[in-house]
Amino acid sequence: MKSTVNQTHVRSINQRVILDAIFQVDTVSRAALSRSLNLSKVAITENLSFLLDLGIVKEVGTGQSQTMGGRRPILLQFNKDYKHIVAIDLVYEDAIFSLANLAGEIKNKFTIQVSNTSPYAVRFELMKNAISVLLSSQNINADDIAIIAISSPGIMNPQDERYQANEQFQNWCMDDLSLQLKEHFSTEVMIVNDVNAAAIGEFNEGAGRTSHNMLYVSCGLGIGAGLILNNTLYEGGSKSAGEIANFITDAESKHPVNLEKRTNTDSLLRRVRKEAPEETLMKLECHESFTFKDIVRLWREGDDFIDTCLDDIAKNLAVAFSNMVSLLNVDLIILGGEYRVFSERMLPIINQIIENTAFSPIPVVESHLKYDASIHGLLTLARNKVFSQICNKNIKKAQ
Repeated sequence: MKSTVNQTHVRSINQRVILDAIFQVDTVSRAALSRSLNLSKVAITENLSFLLDLGIVKEVGTGQSQTMGGRRPILLQFNKDYKHIVAIDLVYEDAIFSLANLAGEIKNKFTIQVSNTSPYAVRFELMKNAISVLLSSQNINADDIAIIAISSPGIMNPQDERYQANEQFQNWCMDDLSLQLKEHFSTEVMIVNDVNAAAIGEFNEGAGRTSHNMLYVSCGLGIGAGLILNNTLYEGGSKSAGEIANFITDAESKHPVNLEKRTNTDSLLRRVRKEAPEETLMKLECHESFTFKDIVRLWREGDDFIDTCLDDIAKNLAVAFSNMVSLLNVDLIILGGEYRVFSERMLPIINQIIENTAFSPIPVVESHLKYDASIHGLLTLARNKVFSQICNKNIKKAQ
């Protein structure tokens, strides 16, 4: 039995290596796979048969023969439409829904506004209906979904396998949501920390494509970091790496204020409400109920008080960033989240402080993928999970 399991495990590894290799190219022959992966032609043929029968790899004609008069090789190609991925990013009062094939090509995407007071029952119905709209838009059904991937602030507790959501997202009841979506659509559901998903997105397709060690920092409603170390997402022992919101900024105070409370959008709105001069307040339609979007508008109009507020936030962030750079020796920091819109104002301040204080200064740049970073990261993580599930099927049978 042990020998059988070991052989099955080797087969699973080979299938995954072959599947990854075919995914990376347009078309490839069996002989080319054998050479590039250093696997025998017999091993290539045996492992390919499973992937071809499944339909995730397909034969697509013939290529050029290697010898005069030789047989033309049959070309192989990844079947990107074998299954589809539903990727959902739960932004505070918005939810971004997208449908993509296994190659990450987005077929449909839309945003739905969600009231922060909506009960869970309403949210679940909204989620079901939105997914159904995505499927019908491409004329596919639930059987065509490989996985539903959701990003949200919070972490999966490894002890009890329960999702610890941030306070603003507790109405989503992530554990119940995961189970009910799995039951309703008869498919796998995965939940990923939103900042980690965004870090993966920027690393693979955005500002971090040439980096090997980077931080993606989301600043705005909250603050958190996603760490890519040695080309791999680092989550830490309890899956809470990057929770920089709790960085202490004033140890002398009886009630230390953490980094998030000094820099988030709530603190910015409170400061404007309490300290803004009359000339700033006069530009707001309502002095009490203005929103973050109003702050962005005032900044774009050149309001001096908003500039001062952003400069102070940038200085607080720069201190945290400089400490992280000196500790982790990353080669890049990417600024995302709601404060990305202020990059023009904040990044020069942040970069100057890092240049003056970090042991080995590195650049801080704006997110390239903007609000789609988490969606792109989800698609990568979801595809990897689908590949693993496919190639591990035989192991489970052997056990």
